[in-house]
Amino acid sequence: MNASILFSPTFVACVLALAAPLPATAEDYGQAKVNPASLAEQDLAAETRGDVAAALALYSDDAIVQYGGLCWTPCVGKAAIQQELERRVAAKNEWKVIGKYVSGNVAVVQTELKIGYIESSGVDRVVVWNIYEVKGDKIAAATLVGQRTDPQTAQLIKWFSSQPKSQ
Repeated sequence: MNASILFSPTFVACVLALAAPLPATAEDYGQAKVNPASLAEQDLAAETRGDVAAALALYSDDAIVQYGGLCWTPCVGKAAIQQELERRVAAKNEWKVIGKYVSGNVAVVQTELKIGYIESSGVDRVVVWNIYEVKGDKIAAATLVGQRTDPQTAQLIKWFSSQPKSQ
């Protein structure tokens, strides 16, 4: 290549233009249009204040909620999720976010959960990991997992397993 071309102002300007970083969006959430942690926090806050309608509005029509309450067999769709949200509100669940992590369209939110009816188990709160998957601006899936290494959570799990099973 001719040295005069390599160092011409036009060539240098083109190289610098290509080398300059393109303006990036503030965050990259993959398939999500919004921060998944923000939707997760909105969901947990709505449940804590007893607002089933506000929580349900955050879910897509074909969303899935799995584990806990009525959703040991996954709750699929808004009608099933509404029943679980109503159960959580009736139980006076109080969520407190203690950690959150986001990767792409997934948020993992560590919470302390106070459940209104667990006093007889001998615990006052449990630690739950809430995994939210978001598509667009809605929650597509939410999975709950108790942190078994937490002594109170382990005690509640043991207490639940000792309860008679309803048929």
